[in-house]
Amino acid sequence: MKKITVLVFVMFISLISFAQNEKKDLLEIYYFHRTERCATCNAIEDGITSTLNSYKKEIKKGDLIFLSINFEEDTENEIIKNYEIESPTLLFIYNIKGERKFLDLTEDAFSNARINPSKFKKVLKGKINDFFR
Repeated sequence: MKKITVLVFVMFISLISFAQNEKKDLLEIYYFHRTERCATCNAIEDGITSTLNSYKKEIKKGDLIFLSINFEEDTENEIIKNYEIESPTLLFIYNIKGERKFLDLTEDAFSNARINPSKFKKVLKGKINDFFR
């Protein structure tokens, strides 16, 4: 009985947290990748993670979330289903006052992450800073 009570309590707390995050201004960054990753795919994730080192405070506060998701293995993931992900994708979702605005940075990522990483990181920083202004 204690296990059921604890489980219900945890689920209740999770629902409250989810509801609060739905109303909170938040930037979500999703990088969807394949199981086998090429040098460019690895450079994209490296560029994202090194750029996000400048935003530790926002990440800690929960204002900025980054997830790297293997869309080939995690086929039951609701995010993959909702956004109909079928190929490598870099997606920014600006959650502002309950509205969601989508920005697909896949082309910038594949064009620059490997051959011009400083340009890629500059684009990322610009889009992140746009949200936090």
